[in-house]
Amino acid sequence: MERVLGVLAGEPLPGAVLGAWCDSADLVLAADGGADRVLAVGRRPHRVVGDLDSLSESARTIGLDVTHDADQDSTDCDKLLRLAESAGAASVTLACVEGGYLDHLLAVLASAARSPLGVRLALSTGVAWVLRGPVSAEIRTRPGRRVSLLPLTRCRGVGLQGVRWTLEGATLDWLGLLSVSNRAESDSVHASIGEGCAVLFAQYEPDEVPFW
Repeated sequence: MERVLGVLAGEPLPGAVLGAWCDSADLVLAADGGADRVLAVGRRPHRVVGDLDSLSESARTIGLDVTHDADQDSTDCDKLLRLAESAGAASVTLACVEGGYLDHLLAVLASAARSPLGVRLALSTGVAWVLRGPVSAEIRTRPGRRVSLLPLTRCRGVGLQGVRWTLEGATLDWLGLLSVSNRAESDSVHASIGEGCAVLFAQYEPDEVPFW
């Protein structure tokens, strides 16, 4: 299964954008109140999982395929990623992860870093990839677009090419070097990590997504 979308209950993407992500996916999973995000754009998630503390009463009454998971030692994002893995997914794109709660966004990134799946984030201003070393990745972009590579753990042997401020054999750390608000200088950017986990963000316009 190649196109798996996981929808959380954070700040919703614009309706047309979220609808397009749902329509292009083979499987749409929702974590708890994320089901309401999907329903709000006129789509229906294939499966819903979570402790169900934020799923609306109206969503509970329309016959959704719901798995109640009350484990309080894992987040709804953890549960969604486990569900995607059990469904045979190798990767998942997460939507509706932003919003006013910084702790929730950081927890999503932590969940993505822990998961064995390939994880992307569909964001309001672009797309972010969670990269675990050793890894090499190339993404398409356009000259002048914002690109950032931020460590989730200490990252060694980091390379970043196709940008104004390149990296080669660098070490990234929250208490040291970061590559934030860099600028693409070509139609593609290449990132590599020898050891560690980082998130690679690239700016895209709403009419440039979704892509898989």
